[in-house]
Amino acid sequence: MKLLCPVCRETLEREGRAARCVHGHSFDYAKSGYLNLYLSHKTMHGDDADMVKARTSFLSSGAYAFLREELKQIFTEYGSTSLVDLGCGEGYYTSYMPQSDKAAFDLARKALMHAAKHDPDTLYCVSSIFHTPLPDACTDSVLTCFAPVASDEIERILQPGGIFVLVTPGPDHLYEFKEILYDTPYRNPMKDIDTTLRLVDDRMIKSTFTADQSLLRDLFTMTPYVWHTPQENKKRLDSLETLTVTAEFRIRIYRSGK
Repeated sequence: MKLLCPVCRETLEREGRAARCVHGHSFDYAKSGYLNLYLSHKTMHGDDADMVKARTSFLSSGAYAFLREELKQIFTEYGSTSLVDLGCGEGYYTSYMPQSDKAAFDLARKALMHAAKHDPDTLYCVSSIFHTPLPDACTDSVLTCFAPVASDEIERILQPGGIFVLVTPGPDHLYEFKEILYDTPYRNPMKDIDTTLRLVDDRMIKSTFTADQSLLRDLFTMTPYVWHTPQENKKRLDSLETLTVTAEFRIRIYRSGK
């Protein structure tokens, strides 16, 4: 998949350990293999090293493997040959997808370091998902999994007839976990997105997993709960030996064009 220079929007060509455009703008590949195309001098966003480490450990347990299998089946059924993953994190889902041409974007460098090291077949880039260094109509599928929806950008880069797959938490996702952390647990609200794409499928998938104390700690650290949970409530989590938790995901599939 071709990348564009974030400065002048001309095509980037790889030359050894760098990517350069015809105007001489040059960007280096990291040792792990990802390419940094983020130009802003503002503080970097994205998950910190502790969250990345915790999520990598948690995902390696296989608790969300059923979601990964479902996504692979969806892209296979739709005959997708290229993929752009917006908000790819550590590449857990990206690396498993069947497309031969894949590019993935995130602002978390630590996550991309892990992703590129373990998945050399995908082009990983540090970039805002709202301003990707990609040409118009460059891919037949886009994936956003637990990340903000960059509707305008998705519509721009999708080819006519291409699909956008969106994964969000289902109503009961991690409900038992929230029962421990919060005095008044809540079910996740289901929200529509603002897009001109046509919704062609909307499905829920659900499973459960049993987590020991170590896995519960990873789960806690990788989620926003780590910032919003009172210290007294965190102690409830520490007192548990195991907990069986629901994992529920809503998967929506949108198509570009009529």
